[in-house]
Amino acid sequence: MAELKARYKMMPPFAMVMIITALYSFASIFIPMFEVYVQYVPNRCYSLLTMLISPRIYTRIRDGAVDLNFQSFAVWVFIITIVIAVAALTLAVSYPLYSDRKIMRRIGCIAVLVLFILRIVIHVLTVSKMISQEMIEENNLTPQRLYVLQTIAGNILVIVMFIGACFCLYGAIGLKMNYKIFSYPYIVWIVLFTILPLVLIFFRAFFKKAAGGGYEFTTAGFEVLFENKVVTTSFYGFQVTIQEYLSIFLRSLDYAVWTTIGCLLIGYPVAYILASSAKRMRKSGTRLLMLFVLPMWMNTMLRTYAWRAIFTEKGVFNTLLMNWGLLDDPILFLKNEILADIVTKLVMTNDFLPFMILPIYSVLIKLDISLSEAALDLGANRFQTFTKVIFPLSLPGVISGIQMVFMPALTFYMIPDILSEGYKTTIGNTVQNFILNESSTYNQAGNVLSLLLLIFVLITMGILRGQDKEAGSGGMVI
Repeated sequence: MAELKARYKMMPPFAMVMIITALYSFASIFIPMFEVYVQYVPNRCYSLLTMLISPRIYTRIRDGAVDLNFQSFAVWVFIITIVIAVAALTLAVSYPLYSDRKIMRRIGCIAVLVLFILRIVIHVLTVSKMISQEMIEENNLTPQRLYVLQTIAGNILVIVMFIGACFCLYGAIGLKMNYKIFSYPYIVWIVLFTILPLVLIFFRAFFKKAAGGGYEFTTAGFEVLFENKVVTTSFYGFQVTIQEYLSIFLRSLDYAVWTTIGCLLIGYPVAYILASSAKRMRKSGTRLLMLFVLPMWMNTMLRTYAWRAIFTEKGVFNTLLMNWGLLDDPILFLKNEILADIVTKLVMTNDFLPFMILPIYSVLIKLDISLSEAALDLGANRFQTFTKVIFPLSLPGVISGIQMVFMPALTFYMIPDILSEGYKTTIGNTVQNFILNESSTYNQAGNVLSLLLLIFVLITMGILRGQDKEAGSGGMVI
């Protein structure tokens, strides 16, 4: 018995997956997997067992009745399925007992693999053959009016069996299980949807399609961006004449910086209070934190239009002030240059606030309360304890929050675009306008601008990462 326990403890991870798959394959005999539709309406859900015990469906329809009997079909399907399921479960559970020889273990994996494949085939055949052509003709219906679909449990069965078959194949080949294998899908995802698009942006920034086919090197996109075209724009009430796209970048940078500052000024105290309350009440603080996360579940555009309804000329804010007699004429929040900027930064701060609170909270909640008590015992007051103990230790969370807010806010254009009705151009909708333009030169300019933004973001992340390492390695001074 002790030897058997030792064998099971040394069972490789892929064998555990085989057992779980075999268990679900056996349990699926008793779970409703098939749903019968009559006249486009779901009539009844069947498992293999219920199809054997209660095989008949009789229901009246407008032009007659439908009488179905699955007994003859269910008998052989149930017998074959239960034989396959029991055999797969037996072989999977007895995997450690096959033999100490690798070749016997591989044969066992191959046998389970074959049984899993047969289980998938039988399941698919059950779905496709459950309603026969004779049943359709006898009931004067069409395949569109009488059919079977598999339930969610049936979909899960196919997925689980496929995963189990893959792990059986893994064991049959004789590879050693390494947990790094679970990172491979993520690596493929990163390559396909992050690295490859960046390579394409870099390529399209320097090459465009030639008239005779192929691609040719060109710097036309750079010329569009850096052409000597100046505009007069307003920054904080001052009229400034500056290169066109530089002014757009500075406006986007201005929004991103103030959004980050606003999120930090509001988010840190909130995260600190939440973490302190959670420690004091010896709870996780999840409920309080949920109040700040819930707004993220609503679409950003809807939230922005809700803010717009507050600050428009006939919005909630102006209506209340005028009804209370505090104003004679409404305040044009979204028309005034300075007020519109303030409102935009306020709305962006509200939108990105959870991204600042969460990383700071996750660091603060892990800080041992005894550190603060030790600082107080050594003579530090509460302000010194916070500035020289708590805040330095929470800097990794602060820097993570800055990264999570500043980077998206720099290229975010939905909020400024909605609040200003397209009057304020940011770097995000500039890239969009370039990419959607029919001119290949402007398309290239959009890729060049994306590339320059990427370089700026990488430099900023490098600086913040350097600060993060210093914060992580720094000590406490009291």
